[in-house]
Amino acid sequence: MKRLKRKKAALVIIVSLMVVVLSACGKPITEELYSENVSQEVKNSTQLTQEEKDYYSSAVENANSVSTDLSAKTVSQIITDEKERQLKIEEEEKKRQEEIKRKQEEAEKEKQAQLKLLNESITVGLIKKSVTYADSDKWIFSDIINMTLDLNNTSDKVVKGFQGVITFEDMFGNEIKSLNVKYDNPIEAGSSTSYDGSFEVNQFMDEDNELRDTPLEKITVDFKMDQIIFDEGTTIKRSEVE
Repeated sequence: MKRLKRKKAALVIIVSLMVVVLSACGKPITEELYSENVSQEVKNSTQLTQEEKDYYSSAVENANSVSTDLSAKTVSQIITDEKERQLKIEEEEKKRQEEIKRKQEEAEKEKQAQLKLLNESITVGLIKKSVTYADSDKWIFSDIINMTLDLNNTSDKVVKGFQGVITFEDMFGNEIKSLNVKYDNPIEAGSSTSYDGSFEVNQFMDEDNELRDTPLEKITVDFKMDQIIFDEGTTIKRSEVE
């Protein structure tokens, strides 16, 4: 009788051990097929890293948004596919950013080239200045400043016309007066031409009086191009470049 009891006790222990072993040898979570229950198991699993759980969650979220069926995939496949999907997205974004940077660099290069043409194609100098004083007997009722400008085309293109602002400064660089200049005759590449202009002095404006009274040798000129048109058809506007 004692021997029989010992056998029964041994059998119970063996069965218990088998249950423990079978439980320990159950299918890993990574081999489970997708389901809502498995998703909950993944969330609570100690077999997966947090990164793997994040990949899995992202895959499920993406699948739901595009109505993709994951039921035929294991947890491992879902995680691997999501890693590849995100890597592809990162690579595509990297290429997109590189393309944006390339286009920005090209645009900046073109901008600088156009600014160079605006700033350097035409130089303006004041070569003559005289004053015709008011004389009512000659029907001249205001003083008139007469000027001759030297327009030099330093570019390698024929300039069809241009307009901009010429600023007259004293010997210390202080602005005396600014005038709009528009020239619509061709200037050959590497050549210069003269331009005669005049304007009436407003005796109530200090800048006009100062420009009239300042000797030519004490006047410097600064010219800022607003628009230039080349004979081959190119037009550059500062308002569109800056």
